[in-house]
Amino acid sequence: MLKNLNNQGEIFDTENILGKYKENIELIQQSLKQLELVITKMQSEGLVEIEKLANELSMLQKLSTSIEFKAKRLICNNGETIETSTPE
Repeated sequence: MLKNLNNQGEIFDTENILGKYKENIELIQQSLKQLELVITKMQSEGLVEIEKLANELSMLQKLSTSIEFKAKRLICNNGETIETSTPE
């Protein structure tokens, strides 16, 4: 009978330990869900930021091309002016 009581005590201890493990696992699962939400939010914000940067880069490239084109036109115009203004 004592042996039976010891077994019941061990079973009770095991159930308590398993109950605590279950609580810890549930807390970990909740934390993982929250982390997943945070990561999803960060990824979406990151994508928005990347898209903004891509748009700004595109605008800078267009501006650079425009400035380069205007500079070449000015150089050509100045060259023509100099050539036409020289006496023959």
